[in-house]
Amino acid sequence: MNFPISKEYIYFDSARSSGMYQELLKWRNNHDNLLLKKGSQLRINHEDFVDNFRKGIASFFHSSKANVYMTQSFSTGFKSLLNILDNNLNFLIIENDYPTIEQQLKFNGFNYDVIVNADDFEQTILNGLEKYKPNVLVLSIVQYINGLLVDLNFLKEIKIKYPKLLIIADGTQFCGTKDFNFKNSSIDVLISSGYKWLFSGYGNGFLLVKKKIVQDYLNVESKKFAEKSFSLAFEPGNIDTLNFGSLLFSINKISEYGIFKIENRLNLLSNYAKKKFIEKNLLDKQILNRKEHSNIFNLRGGIKIFNRLIENKIICSIRGNGIRVSFNIYNQEKEIDYLLTFFK
Repeated sequence: MNFPISKEYIYFDSARSSGMYQELLKWRNNHDNLLLKKGSQLRINHEDFVDNFRKGIASFFHSSKANVYMTQSFSTGFKSLLNILDNNLNFLIIENDYPTIEQQLKFNGFNYDVIVNADDFEQTILNGLEKYKPNVLVLSIVQYINGLLVDLNFLKEIKIKYPKLLIIADGTQFCGTKDFNFKNSSIDVLISSGYKWLFSGYGNGFLLVKKKIVQDYLNVESKKFAEKSFSLAFEPGNIDTLNFGSLLFSINKISEYGIFKIENRLNLLSNYAKKKFIEKNLLDKQILNRKEHSNIFNLRGGIKIFNRLIENKIICSIRGNGIRVSFNIYNQEKEIDYLLTFFK
């Protein structure tokens, strides 16, 4: 995959949006040329397109195609899910997690409790489950501000202790960075946008839903429609073949490249960066104590350093109280070294 943005900048901002690659641009141009020339005929084989999309997502995430649904983004998918859940459910969420989570719970009138995003992350969740006894836990697998990676084995332990707990996960900062087996995970609903580590541009995403489990949590009206509730909630109207076709194209490209190759490369970059960042005292205590971390970091530094980075074509983001950098397959160790020259 050829990413022109990596030649123009030191691009450490995939956590905000990955760069587009040339092969996808070519595919998208061909798609719109077909729409230009054929109009409605472009969608004659629409059912095959949808079926291939479900097969592609299911294969990549080790699931069944019956579990796969399309959504424009995590936020849209999460809102659509809440529309069919029982209003009497109690939720547990984490402070400073992705803002849409709390916003949509509040907007839809659900009861929820917020636990502190503490240094002892997993123990805090256990304490919250014991104290509040929620029906649903919602969290991002990778926390968007500082890149904290939730221990997926810990989620399995939770499921053993609380088998009736529904676990909903935001995978937007996670999907595409590691091989992930949805079927064998303890996550009941995984929702992800495609514009970050799946390289697919905006306006596409997916849900993986363990329907036999989730059906017990539906509201009365949705239960009347049984399995149809999911398609009615998540996929109303026409399917955008450009955006969802982009996601399928990218999933196939990543598969050709090798998800394990991507995972190994990102782990190398992350481990290299973490060691360097610790030497410079740039990380907060919560991340210092983690055995495993993602490829996203939040560095101690203010707006002056951030502006200098942007001026020198190092693209990153202000998040929380620091500067967020995130690494992708087009990044190199020497770029991390150069980044550190701006932190004295």
